[in-house]
Amino acid sequence: MLERALARLAEVVSKDLGVDVRHEPGAGAAGGLGYGLISFCGARIRSGFDVVAEAVQLAAAIDAADIVVTGEGRLDTQTEEGKAPAGVALLARAAGKPVYAIVGSTRGAEEMFDGVLTLVRPPITRGEAMKRAGELLRHRASELGLLITRSDS
Repeated sequence: MLERALARLAEVVSKDLGVDVRHEPGAGAAGGLGYGLISFCGARIRSGFDVVAEAVQLAAAIDAADIVVTGEGRLDTQTEEGKAPAGVALLARAAGKPVYAIVGSTRGAEEMFDGVLTLVRPPITRGEAMKRAGELLRHRASELGLLITRSDS
């Protein structure tokens, strides 16, 4: 019933306001708020990554950096679909900077980075990695420092 009512609303908005944004990204089934904001307020939908990257001037920070390091709980196929590390990697690549990721675990998307270091490595389990995250991050950061130092030689 709700779906039919929303479809009817979209028809009325399209006819009466001349605005048809049913197929705009962010205005679909999970984007009811997006649909309303686009239709009634003239809003435009932007990726969350783009908004945050702009607010913190990430591109300028990357331009000023020698290398870029990002992180994620898990790299996977969703990473390539818009998770923050993918956006960071794209900005780093555009700036010609090497980009590395320190992550909990990985199941894809490694090719986006010059190197990926994981916290979960046998015999360390996911649960153990979560409990020891701070310690393991320090170890992986040290490993990354050695990796970078060796590659500069």
